[in-house]
Amino acid sequence: MEYVFIMIVIAVLVCVLTGNLGYVFFGVIYFLLILSVLLVITFIICSVLLLTSKWKEAKFLRVDLPSEESKYKVAYYLVEGEEIPCLFPEEGVFRRQLYRTDKTYHVLLNKKLGRVFDRFAVATCILGLICGTGLGTVLLLMSF
Repeated sequence: MEYVFIMIVIAVLVCVLTGNLGYVFFGVIYFLLILSVLLVITFIICSVLLLTSKWKEAKFLRVDLPSEESKYKVAYYLVEGEEIPCLFPEEGVFRRQLYRTDKTYHVLLNKKLGRVFDRFAVATCILGLICGTGLGTVLLLMSF
């Protein structure tokens, strides 16, 4: 929260010292553009991990914290007799409808990471890459 206040103070100082609101506008655009590039890089890495993973049948076990330091719960799947967590956090809104113990799912297993990509993680990677690229394109066009 303090970072937001620091950014507001910097924006006000730039407006007062230069008398031009355009610097603040383009500063915000470039900052968002950098965040968009980082988002796209993250999802490109996840897409490469997806492409190097193998399809396996899995049974959903539970939703739990992967460690004491973690803030987000992940879904655990039983793949080839081994309990493996998902790479992305679980979808907490419709947990009962999305994660069912009576069904067999197809997941992408990445043995090097020791994690799986369930259908929601795959959708997150694809949509994140598309939205991040689209947002970056719009911000890049706005900066010219």
